[in-house]
Amino acid sequence: MNTEHIENELYKVKSVRACIKSATDMMISNPLTILRRTWLPTLVLSIVAGLSFLLPSLFESQQPTTTGATTVNSPLLILSVILLIAYIAIASWWEASVISLLTGRKVKDNIRRILYLLLALLGLYIIVGVFVSVGYMLPMFGGKASWGHPTIVSPLVAGIILVSALVFTLPIGYSSMKYLVEPQQKLTSIVGKPYITGLQRWGFLFLTALLGGIIISILFVITGVPEIILETAKKANHIGMIMGDSNGLTASFTVLQFFVTILCYFIWCYIYCWMNFVYYYVYGSIEAKEKAKKDVVSVTTSKSANNNNFEALDERLKLETEKASGSRLDIEDIQ
Repeated sequence: MNTEHIENELYKVKSVRACIKSATDMMISNPLTILRRTWLPTLVLSIVAGLSFLLPSLFESQQPTTTGATTVNSPLLILSVILLIAYIAIASWWEASVISLLTGRKVKDNIRRILYLLLALLGLYIIVGVFVSVGYMLPMFGGKASWGHPTIVSPLVAGIILVSALVFTLPIGYSSMKYLVEPQQKLTSIVGKPYITGLQRWGFLFLTALLGGIIISILFVITGVPEIILETAKKANHIGMIMGDSNGLTASFTVLQFFVTILCYFIWCYIYCWMNFVYYYVYGSIEAKEKAKKDVVSVTTSKSANNNNFEALDERLKLETEKASGSRLDIEDIQ
């Protein structure tokens, strides 16, 4: 991929449709380059994701079906934590590979910055989740409502907090991309001045997130049909076993679902890669708009300064003319 050509096309004022088209053109015109430089982290990430999806079902299949209270499965919890840590590390590697396609920088130079960004975003989402949960539970205190039977106020408060969080986290899509593209940006910039700029361009970012979300959701569903079929069959078999039926799935079913999950997740990673390209062009468009805005202000300020200089010059000429006239009158009086 020619990063110089990409940068030349980047900093131009574009509409949401144009950003999506540019990202699609980049994916279509460079498929082999993108695959060659990202296939390994994508494959490893897909394997970790496949293990994460199938791990709970593997532990459930080894335990007898009971209707009593469930206990905490320590090995499952430990393996889940290990897989989460591995997933975050490999996701940083994968994202660094994608960003290196756009900026031309080495993958190892991007990994640490992206890891910090992912951890910061994870912490932000946890905080949002805590606020939503607190907003859901607070109306229950002092009343007869419970977690299973809440009042109408609980989901209403939780919904308001969630919508507010989505509104104020949307500009982070721009500030995060700016942080990834510009090495001089610090991690705190995602909630600093670039965040304010993103907030001012909220409508543009909202349309991007809306249209991009619709497109990737459709693609996820279409490419995930095999996984949906297998997961539906597993759930139906599990319900049948609870009702007393025998296990209707063979031992090879888990292996089949594991490989299908890897394949689907491998494809989903490249769909998300396309979304990264969209936000890359959105970042470039906002930067171009901000530059044009500064140029207009600079030109206006320059014209205003020139006008002030002309006015000052006129005043000076008038004063000199008045002084010259006064001197002439004095000379005539003396004569």
